[in-house]
Amino acid sequence: MAGKLDSRQKMINMMYLVFIAMLALNIGKEVLATLGILNNDLESSIVELEASSKASYAQINDNKDKLSYKIAAANVSEMKLEADSFYGFIDEIKNQLLVGDDGNPNKYLEDVENQETGEMFPVWKYQEMDKSEKLDLLFFSSDGITEKGQEFISKYSGFSGKINNILDQIIFLEEESKMAVTQEDGYKPEDAEVTPYDFAGVIGNLNNRFKYEDRVLKEDGSYQDYLQYNFEGFPVVASLAKLTKIQSDIRYIENKVLSDILLAITGGATNFTNFESILVPGKSGKNVFYTSDVVDSQIKLGKSDDGFEFDKVELKINGTTLNENEYSIVKGAIILKKRLTSAGTYNLTGTLTQRDAKTQEDKTVTVDQNIVIATEPNSAVVSADNMKVFYRGLRNPVSISIAGVNANTIVPSSKNGKFSKNGSAWTAQPTNVSAKSMSVSVSGVLNGTRRSFNGGTFRIENAPDGLGSVRVNKDFFTTGNEVTKRNLRYGAVTGKKPDNFNYDYEIIVTSFDVKIGNSTNVSVNGNSIDGNANASKGIENASKGTVVIISKIKASTKDGDLITPGSKVAPFFLTIK
Repeated sequence: MAGKLDSRQKMINMMYLVFIAMLALNIGKEVLATLGILNNDLESSIVELEASSKASYAQINDNKDKLSYKIAAANVSEMKLEADSFYGFIDEIKNQLLVGDDGNPNKYLEDVENQETGEMFPVWKYQEMDKSEKLDLLFFSSDGITEKGQEFISKYSGFSGKINNILDQIIFLEEESKMAVTQEDGYKPEDAEVTPYDFAGVIGNLNNRFKYEDRVLKEDGSYQDYLQYNFEGFPVVASLAKLTKIQSDIRYIENKVLSDILLAITGGATNFTNFESILVPGKSGKNVFYTSDVVDSQIKLGKSDDGFEFDKVELKINGTTLNENEYSIVKGAIILKKRLTSAGTYNLTGTLTQRDAKTQEDKTVTVDQNIVIATEPNSAVVSADNMKVFYRGLRNPVSISIAGVNANTIVPSSKNGKFSKNGSAWTAQPTNVSAKSMSVSVSGVLNGTRRSFNGGTFRIENAPDGLGSVRVNKDFFTTGNEVTKRNLRYGAVTGKKPDNFNYDYEIIVTSFDVKIGNSTNVSVNGNSIDGNANASKGIENASKGTVVIISKIKASTKDGDLITPGSKVAPFFLTIK
């Protein structure tokens, strides 16, 4: 008997280990999907940076024959070569991570059919990128770091130095050019114009984004080599996101250098007479628009002059005059220092006055602008797309909001479920017993008109099976546990919810079979062995070490006053002690 029991115990233990591993795997896959979304966002930002940099390169190249552009044009081409070389090297590594054993260059890319339109669209299977072998083999060997790994370290650690040298060269050649002009024309050095390059900001950013140390201090106080710390043993999708982040940093630094160069060239030449564009509200008075609105903002030109001084300033916010402590005048600009504690749109009005030096007449400029104040958030909203699921038999908590729509006007609906509201909180309850998904529509009043909005589609799944157990107060005796006769007889047979399933509900057992030692099965109505005289007598007469098997458990899910039959509870066994 003992041998058979040991085998059965091992089998049951193995089943639960597999179950727990599957739960952990599901949670891990959500993290993998989130890393994939992060990678997509980074790649989108790279496209925007490259488009901006392309325009800047073109502007510098088109003006390379002009004196003010000549030095920059000769050096940004070298920067582009360095940036493209490093970027391309990272691309090669990423491509090797994605190639399949069959030579498919995009092993994780799959075409999926849109169930509504029938159109095919590509989807990256980020949840399958959970292995680390590809990059581990590429960067590491039994002897340490591979040739490719050493090449990565060399390019990464040397990138900031190469860009720094290019920026130093631009400044040096600008000074040399200044000296050459003064010697040729007989001017004093301080009289010659020089493009006022200031790369301090971009250099700080460069050194911070490409900071490299041979050994990295870990959280436990120990050190680890840079490459192992950042890449060894990580899932493919994590390494992919890290590599894309490096590519994003390359393009960001490249774009920032180009912006600083053009700012120095164009800004230095115009001095205090610079024109700049100003975006002001149109007839609607809006600074914030909906996608259905016509944007009527106006673009105007204005001059900025750091030396300008106002003789008189009168400003009001929603009709209330600002005192001198609520604003300051710095380098020709009025800087507000007013705290507005309520969300809403505030009207800034008033006049700015300066006395004409010749006529002694006051000249005024009218101020009429809007300030939009939003409530400061006290928490971040983080959602995982692949967790969009409603469970049958449960009231699923949901947050529903539409930007610009009063919460009191919001009404959600779905043909496969219903919504309930308690105070400001919504819950969703699937009602179609066979439906696999629940498409949600939300209506709300926007700009005086009730409109419908797509609330997305949610999967419908059954709540996780309960873990067969006997509950005594707050303690649960699960399969393989030892239990006293009293606790076994009077405890409640139930299904224990998974610990990481954060829903507030109960699993109520309505009947079960109990087998005590070698006796025959006894059917029990209710959720307690004490409810059946034969079963209770069998427990009292059983000796220490007797195995009690509880099976054929029928149960219902109880969420408040919502009771749904058909809950699954796994059979289990306990040993009398």
